[in-house]
Amino acid sequence: MHLVAMRAAFTRLDCDVVAFDEPDDAALVSALSRGGAQQPFDLAYERYALGKATGAQFARESGIPFVLEINSPLAEEQQRFRGKAETSSQRERDNFLFKQADCVVAVSNTVAEYACARGAIPDAVMVCPNGVDAQRFNLKVDGCAVRREYVPDRVFVIGFHGRLRPWHGFDQLVLAVSNLLARNLPVHLLVVGEGEFDALAELPDKHCTRVAWQPHARVPEFVAAFDALPLTYRPDAPFYYSPLKLMEAMACGVVPLVPDLGDLPRIVDHGKTGYLYQAGDTSSLEELLAELIVDDGKRQSIGQRAGEFAMAHSWDNIAANVLEHVRVDSQTRSRVGVRR
Repeated sequence: MHLVAMRAAFTRLDCDVVAFDEPDDAALVSALSRGGAQQPFDLAYERYALGKATGAQFARESGIPFVLEINSPLAEEQQRFRGKAETSSQRERDNFLFKQADCVVAVSNTVAEYACARGAIPDAVMVCPNGVDAQRFNLKVDGCAVRREYVPDRVFVIGFHGRLRPWHGFDQLVLAVSNLLARNLPVHLLVVGEGEFDALAELPDKHCTRVAWQPHARVPEFVAAFDALPLTYRPDAPFYYSPLKLMEAMACGVVPLVPDLGDLPRIVDHGKTGYLYQAGDTSSLEELLAELIVDDGKRQSIGQRAGEFAMAHSWDNIAANVLEHVRVDSQTRSRVGVRR
């Protein structure tokens, strides 16, 4: 979704975007050569893949700016999740890749540190949390139809959407909802996505609804049906993420409640655009949710400010910042090759 969104954003900025989805290096070289022969490129934009430097090599040989988007420390993930150390050739290609980048777009400060350790020039690194499609996710999106279909009347809707992963701490979210129900507060958990969600068995059926994975075009109306989006990431794992779901929910006026991990405190201004709580502290999360449940005016005002904040962090703004950073004129039809 990141790369698709950036392609669309560059297009809206009057760039002629040529997309390359070719993982094979030899085939990519051939495709880039054919594309550049028709009309020279002004910029190459690539999503980081471990040990893949063909795009950077093409940019250098063509004499055009090279932008590298990096969303996670892939070498570290490969070691941690697959038990596979990077090879010396991967490290060498990464060193060339990062040194060649005129602009590195990192989603968090931790990811930016990784980029610099791999060879990126610090002044070339931009820290940009993942953006939002402001045309799809905004304060005008109406979630009323979803609420009528899936949740009871007059309840506070706590939401979860996406693919369930172990680090999401979903059991903590269920525990918080269960504790709120024990206090006779009118809450309902709406879960939209893919996963086992076994912890839902701890809640009465009438107080939770699970909806299958939805096409991306329908996601905004489900998100807009939430009153709050608590993120319950576990405190015992490295946190370098920039959750897409966070900015999308804020754009729709949903109040985010996030743990004090990574760059999340830089995104959510406590008491103004959402709430922060100590990671793993279910009691604190519960109390903050209870505060929103009993004070709908506060929920609405925080949601409004969250939406306004998210609009300033659209994919279009990120794309414009990239063009400005590498001094490509967005008022002309710049030709941008975008590859993953």
